[in-house]
Amino acid sequence: DEIRRQGFEVSYLNIGGGLGIDYYHAGAVLPTPVDLINTVRELVLSRDLNLIIEPGRSLIANTCCFVNHVTGVKTNGTKNFIVIDGSMAELIRPSLYDAYQHIELVSPPAPEAEVSKFDVVGPVCESADFLGKDRELPTPPKGAGLVVHDAGAYCMSMASTYNLKMRPPEYWVEDDGSITKIRQAETFEDHLRFFNGL
Repeated sequence: DEIRRQGFEVSYLNIGGGLGIDYYHAGAVLPTPVDLINTVRELVLSRDLNLIIEPGRSLIANTCCFVNHVTGVKTNGTKNFIVIDGSMAELIRPSLYDAYQHIELVSPPAPEAEVSKFDVVGPVCESADFLGKDRELPTPPKGAGLVVHDAGAYCMSMASTYNLKMRPPEYWVEDDGSITKIRQAETFEDHLRFFNGL
C-alpha cells in the first residue's frame, strides 16, 4: 500500500523461497509451499497482485539421492573414515557450508557389523572433501553401496570437474522400480572438448 501511495505501480509480489526439507530425517513437519501461499493469500487477492513463489528446493531436494561405493575404511588413530568414490566435486554442500546430508548404507549391514562414528570422505586431495562428519554407521565392507540422501537440489547443478572428477550419470526410477538413464556420465574425452589443440 505504501509503495502504491508513493506513485509506483505494483503488479506482483514475490515472496521468494527459503522453504526447507527434513534433512535429518527426524520426522520434522515443515511448512509447505501451500502453507506459505496461505499466509499471503488474502493480501494478494485484496490488492489484485500476481503472486510469485520460488519453492524449488522444498519440491525436489528429497527426490534424488547420490549413490556411491565404499572404497575403503581407515583410521588415523583418533578418527574413523569411510572413503567413497563420490566427493565434494559431485555434492559440495557439506564442504561448502557444512550442510547436513543424511547418509546410510544401501543394504542392511551384517548382524556382526560394528557401529562406529565415521567421517564419510571422498578421494579428492582436499581436507574439505567430506560428505558427512561424525556419523554413526555400521562398518561397511569395501564395495558396499552408500547413499547420500536429499541430493535433488544443489547437487548436479553445483557439481564440477574439480580434480578431474567427471560428473556421474543420472537415473530416473519409476514407482514400479524400472530405471532409465537420463544423463550420461561425463568422460575425460568430454572434458577435453572444451580445450583447443588437445
